[in-house]
Amino acid sequence: MRVTASRSGFTLIELLIGVVIVGILSALAIPSFKGYLYRGRVSEAVTFLGEIKGKQEAYRGHFGQYAAVNGANWGVFNPAALPGANAVVWPTTPQWEQLGAHPNGPVRFQYATVAGAPTVPVPAGTNLDNRDFWYAARAVGDLDGDGTTFFLEVYSQSRNMFNSASATRGWE
Repeated sequence: MRVTASRSGFTLIELLIGVVIVGILSALAIPSFKGYLYRGRVSEAVTFLGEIKGKQEAYRGHFGQYAAVNGANWGVFNPAALPGANAVVWPTTPQWEQLGAHPNGPVRFQYATVAGAPTVPVPAGTNLDNRDFWYAARAVGDLDGDGTTFFLEVYSQSRNMFNSASATRGWE
């Protein structure tokens, strides 16, 4: 009587091929997932800058000028330290309260909004026309924590939003 052993399971080569396939799929999926994650985080700044734009226009309609939350030049940002990859609680200030703008939750960006009357010099690089009242709002972020920041800006004299990282995926 002859007994044959039944073979069940995988050979070492079959297991290694499976591990390699999973590794390749992971290498392709992780950067794509991070891209979606960062694009989602940028939406915080887009939304809040849109709110700031609306609040600035309402402020001008009520007071005849824009709110100079941070003066006439980019000075102190809120929050004071760049949050980076981890969101932080929004520290409200009397100037931001006067404007009436505040984010819906923790933030991953620093924010500032500057404004001026006619003839007040505009911040460098904004190309604003200072023959009329003006404002600019900026969000600065470093979403992946690599030390490379980027910013988004909105202006009183433009309907567009400027992204300093538009050539590099929109967040670096």
